Amino acid sequence: MAGTLLRVEDLKVGFRTEQGLVRAVDGVSFDLEAGQTLGVVGESGSGKTVTAKALMNLLPSYAQVEGTVSFDNRDVFAMAANREKHFWGVEMTMVFQDPMTSLNPVKKVGEQIAESLRIHLKKSRREALAEAGDLLEQVGIPEPGKRLTQYPHELSGGLRQRVVIAMALACGPRLLIADEPTTALDVTVQKHILDLLDDLRRERGMAMILITHDLGVVKGRADEIMVMYAGHTMEEAPTATLFAEMRHPYTEALLETIPKIDTPSHTRLVPIPGRPPEVIEIPDGCPFAPRCRYSISRCLTDRPGLTSQGLGHTCACHAPVGTSSGMEARAANESAGTTAAGLDMAQFTRKVPVIDLAPPGGEG
Repeated sequence: MAGTLLRVEDLKVGFRTEQGLVRAVDGVSFDLEAGQTLGVVGESGSGKTVTAKALMNLLPSYAQVEGTVSFDNRDVFAMAANREKHFWGVEMTMVFQDPMTSLNPVKKVGEQIAESLRIHLKKSRREALAEAGDLLEQVGIPEPGKRLTQYPHELSGGLRQRVVIAMALACGPRLLIADEPTTALDVTVQKHILDLLDDLRRERGMAMILITHDLGVVKGRADEIMVMYAGHTMEEAPTATLFAEMRHPYTEALLETIPKIDTPSHTRLVPIPGRPPEVIEIPDGCPFAPRCRYSISRCLTDRPGLTSQGLGHTCACHAPVGTSSGMEARAANESAGTTAAGLDMAQFTRKVPVIDLAPPGGEG
């Protein structure tokens, strides 16, 4: 059985501002086994990327970081303090949302991939460029020899993202963090990139953290899923368990926003009322309570901790979905017409209209 490769315990990341302390990540903990994929899901501002940057030692110097992170029983923050040069980019690497932020626009693609091989693995320029060509072929780029001599602006968005993946894989990492790796790509290219990452993970036996706002992206790809909101872990479970027996209202709400292929074409989506809170001195209570159809008075004053919902399944909620307390809370709110937080329950029936793309006058 694979052992624990990455262990994160009570990670907190804050930024001091004129308005107060922004607690971007607040008490996040998780384990990642070697060779497995963890999906981290949540809306923008939930703390996903800040968590990843904390792991990669990419936070600004003024960030206030607490907690422990160990990689193969080594203290990651201690390595950062000791200015370890050959850990990040070698054993742990990251693919970012926009490939153009990772690529040097005035440097040829081949030289950029070869650079990490020369710095970390002490390869000669000729050896590094040869390996760079092999890497481009491995990530499915046609005519790799030609691409080595091109600049990033000469490539399509999909090819640029494949180049960034090749750079991340150059030194044979044991953990790859992919932060919304398909955000700027069209749907077809998105699938190709996600399939590529999946295949490479299996072939190389590496672990992966896949960060996304879309639960549908991680459904068939992640072994475990962690749902984040306002810097907190709302729910964590094996993927099959999460989709079959979700317990947190936020997880349920995220699932309801996903279009389903087996529903009629004019079925309307259910939006989540309101928007994520500003993470500046978040008050006591559950941060999702103002948007939650299950919220009760206790949710407004008592922040729930993660509790076991079954084997490997935890959830931070006072009225979990699918439980007697959850059903009672929702029924009471529907009867009253509002939640304990004052949210109008009618908002959950106001659906986002779906645009009819059929041409006027009937079928095209």
